[in-house]
Amino acid sequence: MLKESSGSRPLSGYRILDLTIMTAGPVGTMLLGDFGADVIKVEEIERGDLSRNIGTVFVKGESVQFMSENRNKRSIRLDLKHPQGRELFLRLAQECDVITENFRPGTVDRLGIGYEDVKKVNPGIVYASVSAFGQSGPYAHLPANDPIIQALSGLMAMTGEPDGPPMRLGNPYPDFGGAAMLAFAVSTALLHRERTGEGQYLDLSLLEAAVFSTIPRDGETLVTGKAPERLGSASPVFTPYQVFYGSDGQAFFVACFTQKFWIGLCRALEKTEWLSNEKYATNPSRCLHRSELVNELDQQFRSKDSTHWLDRLGSHGVPAAKVQDLHQALRDDPQLENAGMLVKMEHGKAGTIETLAAPVRLHRTPARYELPPPVFGEHTYEVLKEFGVHQDEIARWLDQGVIAGTPDCELEPSR
Repeated sequence: MLKESSGSRPLSGYRILDLTIMTAGPVGTMLLGDFGADVIKVEEIERGDLSRNIGTVFVKGESVQFMSENRNKRSIRLDLKHPQGRELFLRLAQECDVITENFRPGTVDRLGIGYEDVKKVNPGIVYASVSAFGQSGPYAHLPANDPIIQALSGLMAMTGEPDGPPMRLGNPYPDFGGAAMLAFAVSTALLHRERTGEGQYLDLSLLEAAVFSTIPRDGETLVTGKAPERLGSASPVFTPYQVFYGSDGQAFFVACFTQKFWIGLCRALEKTEWLSNEKYATNPSRCLHRSELVNELDQQFRSKDSTHWLDRLGSHGVPAAKVQDLHQALRDDPQLENAGMLVKMEHGKAGTIETLAAPVRLHRTPARYELPPPVFGEHTYEVLKEFGVHQDEIARWLDQGVIAGTPDCELEPSR
């Protein structure tokens, strides 16, 4: 139920009950929260979101993985396996616009809080399920996470050196494709509801999101009947388009994906004779003679340091960049600093933390970063009171183990 709101963000006034855990779901709902949605994170009463206890880096007991994925949310602790926990969830669902979940298919139905259960009390609900493989099909019942999706989608097979094994991408890319699709799907469904009054069920698959991300390799594969080969940092369709090294050992990427850039590269290297060489005259011919050309380029680039070559390439309008590690990108890159990519927030336990800003700019209704990642159960009582739950009910459910607040009971209600 959209609340009246004076907020200027696009999703101000919308309430989301967020059951998602780990990465894909939480990042998607974090984006929705950045643009105004009131995201209420419903956490398992004893452990909470699994990402609260995963990883190797913690700040005062708080997982940096969890904090990276859960700003602009409020946390409540609720036992959904308890009959009264189910009753309370459905009570909250009556006054919400969206429910998101990413449990194994069938789990929410067994708990009595699936789409059909919620639709009975709130016909206009937008209910989004994010899963590895979708809600039906031969894989639907199987356990999976991001690398399993990378393996099945073709991403892993096309990543790695030509003579090496398939490689996992360094970051959970399919999870972030799933997160983007979740935010897009929920926003689209809400727009549809505004126009028609109709809620609906959304079925999102990480596998489908990952396969969608293979564009344009999909077209090449379907037409030729051949899967993309592993080429390390190189491209199957452009040359030169890969990592090279200067005499200082610093890696940099050169991307000649138009003839204009190839001409600029030849001039930057003072190798204009290559422009009349039939073997290098066009991109298809360069791809055909890839090995020979790359060897020549490698010799040229290793003759001077990377700074020299990046300056030369830049002055001739050739796309090229130093290969930075993540720490360099986050701390030293002037473009990301200009973009304000790091957001500082004050966390209830961890103190000052930094998270990544939303990667889109709406100039009239920008993202805002108002709530730090929540302490486990930090907002249980606050949220229930907003939904009209009486103090006596809160106290009773607390005693019965249906709900809980923060582990140290800092916010326990008076009796």
